[in-house]
Amino acid sequence: MKYNRGKIGEMIGCTKFEMIDFYNACPFVFEGEFIDTRKREVVLWRSVGMVWKWLGGSSLAESGKEFHRDHAVTVHAIKAVINAYEGYGHPEIVENIEKVKACFPLNYYPDEDIWVNYAKNLVRLDGLVGKML
Repeated sequence: MKYNRGKIGEMIGCTKFEMIDFYNACPFVFEGEFIDTRKREVVLWRSVGMVWKWLGGSSLAESGKEFHRDHAVTVHAIKAVINAYEGYGHPEIVENIEKVKACFPLNYYPDEDIWVNYAKNLVRLDGLVGKML
């Protein structure tokens, strides 16, 4: 089965995939090295990370190598993310992806109109400040 990065990116609702966003959101990163364990919460975050790296343009093997796994684990992670978004998998995967998307810089929006971007940034900033309070 061939996976289409664009369709999965649309499913996630994102066009920007940088690992710095993943590492900023993931609670299981220690000094740049990902924790190597089989605990469920860590495995789900690792799956999100592998898919995030793959969506960013890396090969399946490179995505797995980032987390000391092979390409087959990356394929399994892609299937897990698809299933989660279709309602059959772990809902925690969707929650983790939303946490990663929340780490995006405020000025990143694909809209060409500067005023639309400004309005979106204000709404997003208001939401972030509301979460802090």
